[in-house]
Amino acid sequence: MDHETRERLFEPVGVATVARLRLSVQHLWTLLPLFAVAWLGFMRPIGRDFWWHLKVGQIIVQTRQIPSVDALSFTYTGQPFAYVQYWLSEVSYYLMLRVGGLPLVIALNSLLLVLCTWLILRLCLEATHSTRLAALCSLVTVLLVMSLYSLVRPQLYSIVLFTVFYWILWRYRDGRRDLLWCLPALMVLWVNLHGAFFLGIALLGLVWGCEALRRMLHGPRQDVLEPAALVKLGLVLVLTALACLLNPAGLRTLDLVSQLQASPAVRLFVTEWQVPNIGDPAALLVYYGPLFVAVCVFFYSPRRLNLTELVLFLAFALLGLTALRNGVWFTLMVTPMVARHLVELRELLRRPRWAWSERLRTRAATRGAVTHDWPAWFILTCLAAITVLLSPWVRPLLGIDRLGAQLVDKGTPVGAMDYMAAQHLLGNTFHPEECGDYLIWRLWPQQRSFIDGRIHLFGEAFVRDYLQTFSDPDWETRLARYDIRYLLLPKTDAHSAFLLSSARQSAHWVLMYEDDVSVLFEKRS
Repeated sequence: MDHETRERLFEPVGVATVARLRLSVQHLWTLLPLFAVAWLGFMRPIGRDFWWHLKVGQIIVQTRQIPSVDALSFTYTGQPFAYVQYWLSEVSYYLMLRVGGLPLVIALNSLLLVLCTWLILRLCLEATHSTRLAALCSLVTVLLVMSLYSLVRPQLYSIVLFTVFYWILWRYRDGRRDLLWCLPALMVLWVNLHGAFFLGIALLGLVWGCEALRRMLHGPRQDVLEPAALVKLGLVLVLTALACLLNPAGLRTLDLVSQLQASPAVRLFVTEWQVPNIGDPAALLVYYGPLFVAVCVFFYSPRRLNLTELVLFLAFALLGLTALRNGVWFTLMVTPMVARHLVELRELLRRPRWAWSERLRTRAATRGAVTHDWPAWFILTCLAAITVLLSPWVRPLLGIDRLGAQLVDKGTPVGAMDYMAAQHLLGNTFHPEECGDYLIWRLWPQQRSFIDGRIHLFGEAFVRDYLQTFSDPDWETRLARYDIRYLLLPKTDAHSAFLLSSARQSAHWVLMYEDDVSVLFEKRS
């Protein structure tokens, strides 16, 4: 083969390969939010309200049926309880555990977080055409929202699917790739994963109604959907609503979701279901902070919200006022809007009448002139190495306490459960609510919970009686009504301090087990 033929065959391949491998700092800006949320997911231990979902998933896989009554607690055994709202997510968690253990559960949970962040980043990029601005907006959303909602729990499925719905609808409005027909299929998945599926219907209905009204008010216009596009959107809305019926409970699923949200026990005693308090740091991060920033940006932006944007902003802002956990939907929805209006503000600052506009232009031109990409590859290698070190497979092997060597929450009574399982203890156990979920996972059916994370099962009167036990001087009489034989109390919880001190001093209880996390007592015969 001569030199000319060799160049003709191999040079194009080499050039194309090098072009594909080009990496710049701009690419790193888009990767930064994705790496950040992956690290966040890896570092968050599995919370104490996850374990009962895991047990239900095991029951469904082994029995091939979804339970319809409570069998996990001894206080409400036999009472009707609906598991159909979460059954598919619970099965997925249990199957992941069987295949790869807790590290795989955490890793796939982090993958869902990355997917959600990537969709928000794409929306911001399409709205701004600015890599850095889109990366910063999505990164702030990651730090605000995912810092509170990155735990392994079924709600994360709803967060991801809500973002997918929003992404598909916004691209359809902007005349980009049409993926509307995916929404009914996604709803079939959503309605079996988590009870927040109705938010997808609400989002789709609001977009269709607002776009139809805009068509009536403005007539033919470039930023208004054509009649054929509105008809298609309405048809997809009907099919997506009908897809909600494709679950084991059918239409009754809507009633089950409304019962959970209207439960007095949930509203009174579960923090994330309460109205967000402006003095609460979590409420400031997830709801009031983003609300304040969005209002300021919209007020000063030369561009005005169109009808669809305004209605979505107001609707989800009001939804966020109803419960702390609803702030996540508002923040996810408003982030691309804020990014789009920040571009308008930036262009306003770059006008010649501003003294620093030329400085901004000069800095932008200087950044664009840099062509060397080896620093970017070095930074990317470092980010990838950090990701590997923080992964749930490697991090526990490092033995660094600050990185969290354990994959489960430090307050989880693992040692006490090991002891109870080894001793085959039988009899009713009183414990705080946060210990009930792990007790279900580790010891059911030999042990059943007194109370656990399913607060809407137990009701307001029972929960009030349970809470009063921790401060009642006559707590032994209260426990006698439930034939309590064992008393499991955490050592680091201030709420249980009185009961723990009283049990140590009581002649009716004998210490069986104690470690740094919890204490186990047995009632004397």
